Amino acid sequence: MKLRELIKYGGNVLNEAGIEEYESDARLLAMYAFELDYTGLLMKSVDDISKEDEERYKKLIKRRSTHYPCQYIIGTQDFMGYTFRVAENVLIPRPETEILVETALSLSEGVSSIKALDMCCGTGCIGLSFAKSRMDMGYNDDRVVLVDVSDAAIALAKDNMSDLKLECDIVQSDLFEDVIEEKYDIIMSNPPYISTRDIDELMEDVRAYEPRLALDGMEDGLFFYRRIIETLNTYLAYDGVVIFEIGYNQYDDVKALLVDAGFNKVNLKKDYAGLDRVVIAKR
Repeated sequence: MKLRELIKYGGNVLNEAGIEEYESDARLLAMYAFELDYTGLLMKSVDDISKEDEERYKKLIKRRSTHYPCQYIIGTQDFMGYTFRVAENVLIPRPETEILVETALSLSEGVSSIKALDMCCGTGCIGLSFAKSRMDMGYNDDRVVLVDVSDAAIALAKDNMSDLKLECDIVQSDLFEDVIEEKYDIIMSNPPYISTRDIDELMEDVRAYEPRLALDGMEDGLFFYRRIIETLNTYLAYDGVVIFEIGYNQYDDVKALLVDAGFNKVNLKKDYAGLDRVVIAKR
């Protein structure tokens, strides 16, 4: 069987299994299985595949057909132009979360030294991308702290920090409980924000395999926003900014929490699909 025929087979299997991105996932798994980039995949499309390699690819396709996330199979996910390791028990980075990082970078442009905190860091994609992007821009005096309660997230964030050749502080803590009291210029967070009743309505790839700890925002989805916002006065510089990722229907509620806490400048950014996605708040 030729490579292009094998990929077509993989796409057909995934399509029949109800995988929305069946064509791209079939290609991605081929690139992973045969250690090829996209150009290499095109160049070798008419090459014959050995029976052994064919079976290895089909095993990957079979696993993906159960809706097991493609990122967990290949072990990585690109975010902000960087490659992050991913693993079970840690939320997979989403493209729309890049808007949060882009916002933080825009707000800090021209500032020579920034103290930033990434709360509920997961893989570290937000805080580490911010730190790495700033370093690539020539800013070398920042201090970035990443916080998560999960053992798996802390271990993964440390691996990603090492891969990106960064030096950040990674703290295991239940929100701010074990974070040393100091003032930050920027606090960024993508906390769990799906209401408990809506978890079972998520697509199977997410609800069956990604960690509930990173998804469940309790009864109304606002539990962690409340807990973070009630502590901001202790950790956010008076002229600092807090940036949250939110669910598509949470802006009014999160804005009300921030206004009640003394933030009189609250703005919204939408994602690529036109949905409410990022809240930016200042005093």
